[in-house]
Parts: sequence; structure tokens; C-alpha cells
Amino acid sequence: MKVNDASALFNELKDAYELKLDELKQDGEISTKKYQEDVQRFCEMREQEYDGLEYFLAESTQLLKSEAASVWVEAVLQGRFDKYLYISLCYYHLAFLVSGRERISDGCKYIQDAMYFYGKWQGSRENKEWAKDKEEKEEERRENIKESMDDKYMPIKIEIIRILHKKAPLKKWTSIPKAIAGNQRELELFLENEPKDRGSNLDSSNLERTIKGWLKKDRYLGFAFSEAVLKK
Repeated sequence: MKVNDASALFNELKDAYELKLDELKQDGEISTKKYQEDVQRFCEMREQEYDGLEYFLAESTQLLKSEAASVWVEAVLQGRFDKYLYISLCYYHLAFLVSGRERISDGCKYIQDAMYFYGKWQGSRENKEWAKDKEEKEEERRENIKESMDDKYMPIKIEIIRILHKKAPLKKWTSIPKAIAGNQRELELFLENEPKDRGSNLDSSNLERTIKGWLKKDRYLGFAFSEAVLKK
């Protein structure tokens, strides 16, 4: 690769990487300041420990490869993956170190490594957030089912769903209140005929308010109404 081509590629990669760091800084959720301080300390210690640039680069690269292997284990077993960002910044620092000594091709290689580990960190983080969100939604679903099944109002709710399905007009009701009003008489009859010892004791004159309250929590009732009422 020609020197000018390598320099152009290095600058393009550098700008892309720094754009990601700027986005992190603007986001404010993750601070790279501590990581950058740790990276600076890591490189300064290695430069003092290893005599000569080649030895320093070889040993540092080997150490980072070992760190990456241990991070993978921590990420899989413990959900800890922030060290990917640290490794990414180490390679970023090495890229600048060698590019400053006219080794642009090596600089390109190191900054590509920096991009790779940044992607590993970002992907792991997004996957963890997705898994957490999925778990929370699943827990909410279980709670909704439990509340619905244990609810003493289950019989009347089932009756509402049955009547909605049976009596929904071809073009659907234009609003929830109209859907409730259209089924008011059938629901009143159902309440009147409930077993006294297992009745819901609902006030039939307050059905609209009661049903609207249920709709905020009961997804099954909500789905039934969404199928029977026009969406606004």
C-alpha cells in the first residue's frame, strides 16, 4: 500500500473511531475518562518495562490478546464486558504511537483492532439491555396473567370478551364507550345471574368506568377491545 493511500485510510479510520467516542461522550451514560487514564498508565508502564519499540509492541499486543480471552469468559459467565472498551482504547493508543513514528500501515492495523473491540463492547452492551428488557416484559406478562387468573372478576371479563367477539359490528364500534354501551344489557343480565356465593358484586350502573379501569392492566381484555373498536 502506498504511503499516501495508507495515510488516507488511517485518517478515515481514526475519524470514524473518534466519532464513536464523541457519541459516547455526548450520551453521558458511559465515561471513557477513567479508561483513557488506565490505558495511558498501561502503555507508559509497558514502555518503561520493555526496551525498544518492537518488543514493547509485541508484548503489549500479546497481553491484550490474553485480556480479550479473559473478557470473553467474564462476558459469558458474569455479563461483564466493559473491558472490551478498555482493550479498544489500548489499540487506539498504540495506533497513534506507531503512526507518530511513520508506521502508518501498522497504525491502520491497530485502529482496526480498536474498532473491532469497540464493536464487541457495543454489541455485548446492547444484547445485555435487550435481554434485560425481554426479561422485564416476560415478568410483566406473567404478573398480568396471574392477576387476571386470580381475579374474582374473571367470569365477567370472559363474558365481556365473548360478547365483544359475538356482537362486534362489521365495521367495528367507533369507541370503547360505545362498545360497552352496545353490550350493557347482556352484561347486566350476566351479573344478575351470577352465583351469590361467588359473585363479583359489581355495580352494573358503573360498568363503563370499571371496564376502562381494567383495560389499563388486563392485556387480554385490551386485545379484545382492540379487535372490536376502530383504532384512532
